Amino acid sequence: MINNRRGAITDAIYVPAFITILVATIFIGVYVWAAFSSGIVDVVADTPQNKTVVDAVNQIGIGISSFDYMLPIIVVGLLIVSLIFAFKTGASVVYAVVSIIMWAFAMLMAAVYTDIFEAFSTSFPATATSLPIITFIMTNMRWIVLAWLFLLSIVMFSRNKTEDQQLASTERVFGGA
Repeated sequence: MINNRRGAITDAIYVPAFITILVATIFIGVYVWAAFSSGIVDVVADTPQNKTVVDAVNQIGIGISSFDYMLPIIVVGLLIVSLIFAFKTGASVVYAVVSIIMWAFAMLMAAVYTDIFEAFSTSFPATATSLPIITFIMTNMRWIVLAWLFLLSIVMFSRNKTEDQQLASTERVFGGA
């Protein structure tokens, strides 16, 4: 399936949508965990297993907070994969007009993703405060999408015929395309 994957300007629309869904899931998970952990710590306060449960809850909380550090790696990884597939695909200058229309639509969708995140961050203010890197990335999603579009366009429209021929011959040798 991944052999037939092609890069496109629409990656700058779909990937931020995936990231927004991922961040919303993380926010809800962190919120639920915070509520559960405070409840379970209160329940076991007078039991002999108190120390064990509190230590486990604290360790799981530390693990969950590491999602904040993982999102930049996910965003950069998805960008690199998108750029690799965009180079593999390439594009003709004929598609430049369609590309400009897609740029406008992608920027509109980036504003929508930012607004969705702002709704989450106002609904879960403690979670937004505890995840500063995710909050920073999502509040700057417009700029990330703009950079994504710029890089995708450069990679797709800069490939020349020599590179097309080299890539085609390489794919034939390794059984791709």
